[in-house]
Amino acid sequence: MEKRYSRRNFLKQNSVAGLGILAAGSLHGCTGEKRSPEDTRENDIKIGNIAGMNLEQLLNNYRTELFDNFIPNMDNYAIDHEHGGVMCSLDVRSGEPANTNKTAWFVGRGLWLYSFLYNNIEKNDRFLEIAKKSKDLLLKLQPGDDSFWPRTFSREGVPLSGPGDIYGSLFVAEGLAEYAKATGEMSYRELAKKILFDCVSRYDRSDYIYNIIYLPDPPQIQGTRVLGHWMIFLSICTQMLRNGPDDDLERLAARSVDAIMNYHVNPAHGLSIEFINHDLSIPDNEIAQLSIIGHGLETFAFIMFEAARREDADLFHKAQAMFKKHVDVARDALYGGYFHTLRHVDDFTWDTRKSLWCQQEVLNGTLFLIEHTGDEWAHRNFARTDAYIHKMFFNPSNKFWYSSGDRQMANPSTGLLEHYHHGRQLMLGILSIERMIGRNGKTSGLFA
Repeated sequence: MEKRYSRRNFLKQNSVAGLGILAAGSLHGCTGEKRSPEDTRENDIKIGNIAGMNLEQLLNNYRTELFDNFIPNMDNYAIDHEHGGVMCSLDVRSGEPANTNKTAWFVGRGLWLYSFLYNNIEKNDRFLEIAKKSKDLLLKLQPGDDSFWPRTFSREGVPLSGPGDIYGSLFVAEGLAEYAKATGEMSYRELAKKILFDCVSRYDRSDYIYNIIYLPDPPQIQGTRVLGHWMIFLSICTQMLRNGPDDDLERLAARSVDAIMNYHVNPAHGLSIEFINHDLSIPDNEIAQLSIIGHGLETFAFIMFEAARREDADLFHKAQAMFKKHVDVARDALYGGYFHTLRHVDDFTWDTRKSLWCQQEVLNGTLFLIEHTGDEWAHRNFARTDAYIHKMFFNPSNKFWYSSGDRQMANPSTGLLEHYHHGRQLMLGILSIERMIGRNGKTSGLFA
């Protein structure tokens, strides 16, 4: 088929000399305020090479993966150009589908991905058309009450299950908010906000249940508070607030940060707890020993991004320390990479499987630190993680990267395309490196 986009076209249209079009609106540490490289708040720290590459080489690597591999293979194997949305049940080696069913999680995330791609990387009408068809498919399935979006549905949009969980609806909201920015149709921003706050209302009920699947026969908590929920609330708020002020979103962002920083960290061991009681107290059982540490490091990276939006140095430094601790504890010093679940902190009992998303969140957070502070720890961990994922999760003969596997990645999973974290890592990386080049390799000085 004819390529409607390519790395060469991108390079031609977005040369380093014209980086200003990408400097604003990024999810990755941009405050929404345009700054010149001569901004007086910049400092004199030079970033130098990252992972053994100069900035232009690293940028070329990110662009090549995005424009020569990921987007064309999404176009050929995963995007449903007829009915809209993305089909992720496929063999990542060949692109052959296992079935054509879809989920609100993945279609909502795809809506966000192509809208963000259009808004921040290349204003290609084809990207916007893919986003539009995803939006249309999801709105066919919009619940008439306060139920969450259906968990699964057919290629054509016929529900195949009842309501899913809160994350499906939240990813629909995230996608709609980004789509509103792409089209200028603010009704979709308002719908995204409504879905978000409907989810918050459900979450705030004392009878809210979210199944704890990470422990054998775990006790259930009525009205449980969940770290991952606050994480997505915050991420959506941070993104929407970059696109326009809103007092309700500001309050929800502040509430989420407070819950994460002041209640979801167990003072006994200093790691995040995924599940706590409705009143924000720590459970008096084994759940207090469960840390979904991949969510923890991802969440503290999101708080660093929020600190950048607010230009809040105090919040940044607190979140930075927590991010570093979680990365250090999650690291598999023997075989490389990072674990995502610590089942029992005191016994140090791990789920030793590896997931690509967890490694990519380490890359997003460390690159953020490099950009803004030139942190040596971040340089070291970025380089180590970048080498690890290319060795363990990437196979040049495959259509897509492996999404997970066992501890040594000897038996990688092949049946799921995980498009969201991979596409997001590439786009955030491009924007971050572009800004570093635009500052002639200097750190931002934002938190100095």
